[in-house]
Amino acid sequence: GLINLESGEDDRTWDAGIVLADAGLGDRVWEDKNADGVQDMGEDGIGGVTVELKDAGGNVIASTTTDGNGNYSFTGLQPGDYSVQFTAPSGYMFSPQDAGGDDAVDSDAAPSGPMQGMTQTVTLEAGEFDGTIDAGLFQKATLGDRVWVDANQNGQQDTGEANVAGVTVNLLDAGGNVIETDVTDANGEYLFTDLAPGDYEVEFVASTLPTGAVFTTADSGADGSDSDADQVTGRTGLINLESGEDDRTWDAGIVIDDLKCDGF
Repeated sequence: GLINLESGEDDRTWDAGIVLADAGLGDRVWEDKNADGVQDMGEDGIGGVTVELKDAGGNVIASTTTDGNGNYSFTGLQPGDYSVQFTAPSGYMFSPQDAGGDDAVDSDAAPSGPMQGMTQTVTLEAGEFDGTIDAGLFQKATLGDRVWVDANQNGQQDTGEANVAGVTVNLLDAGGNVIETDVTDANGEYLFTDLAPGDYEVEFVASTLPTGAVFTTADSGADGSDSDADQVTGRTGLINLESGEDDRTWDAGIVIDDLKCDGF
C-alpha cells in the first residue's frame, strides 16, 4: 500500500518474505514377501500403483502411479501439511504400519479401517524432501496337497497308487496351535487358502488314517512327490510361506498291511 515519507525520514521497515515452493515427498511401494512391514533385501517394488497426494483438508491435489521399481514422488510443493493415499491393486493387502522402528524402511499406510491405505500427516518445510513415505503390500498364500497309499513303500507318489479320503489335516501356527482343519477329499487332497505370509506346520492326524495304516518313510526322493509327514507325529515341520505363494508339495504317504482293508 501507500507509504508516506516525511522530510528527512529514514523508513527501513518495508520487507518482503518469500516461500520457496520446492518441498516434496515420496518413496516406494514394495511387495512385502514376509508381511512384516519392513523393506528387506530382495523385496521388489510394485509398479502401476495409484498414489494420491492430499492437502491438510483431505482434498486430493495430485495423483501419480509408481514406476517399474515401485517409486513415486510429488515435487514443487508449498511447505505445509499433507497426507498420501495408496490404492492396493486387486489381490493385495497392506502390511503392518510403522513396524521395525526405522521410518525409512517401514510401511506408512494404514492396513485396515476407514483410513486404509492412507498415511499420517506429513509436515513439509521449505526446501524439504521427505523420501520416507512407503507402502508395503502382500498377497495371501496357499498350502496343501495329498494323502496317498504308498503301495511299494518307496516314499514316492507313483502312478496308480490310491488316494486316501477322510483324513483330518490340521494347520498349525508357528507356536503349534491348530488354526484351521480340513479333511482329504475323494482325490486325497486338502487345501488351506487365504493365509498370511509366515511360518506354518501341517499335521496329518494319525487317528483318522484307515485301520492298520502307518505313515511311510518321510523325505525320500524328490520333494514334490515325497511324503513329508513324520512317521511318529504326522507333522511336517515348519513351512515358510511368502507373499502370493501357492505351495502344494506337502503330502503324506501311508502304508497298510492289508491293502484290501477299508476299501484299499
